[in-house]
Amino acid sequence: QWYQRRVSSGINAEYGEKKLEAISHNRGIISQESAKVIEEKKKLKSPPQVRSSAIDAMQKKLEEKRAERMKYRSSEQMTMNSLPVKRTVNLEAEKRAMEERRWKELERTRERVAQMNTKTVGYRDTLLT
Repeated sequence: QWYQRRVSSGINAEYGEKKLEAISHNRGIISQESAKVIEEKKKLKSPPQVRSSAIDAMQKKLEEKRAERMKYRSSEQMTMNSLPVKRTVNLEAEKRAMEERRWKELERTRERVAQMNTKTVGYRDTLLT
């Protein structure tokens, strides 16, 4: 009985090895085919490299316009960066002016109150006498 098991397991082992070899062989074929398909897709996607003078001229014109836009943007950023500084200076000046007006108004109000107090005190004195 143990002999029969051993022989049968040997047969199964050979069968298993053949099966694994067939699987790995098929996987290799599939991977090669998929690689070929990918290469074909890459070839289809990439346009043919045909250069003409018209295309070169257009490309040069595009590069010049791109450079001009970049130059304009950089100069615009420089002016935009200087605006906050000017605005800050103006805001500080306005703040100082408002503070000065506020203090002057406060002084006038206190003077009025003081004058009113002196008038009412003088009025009270005349009433009391």
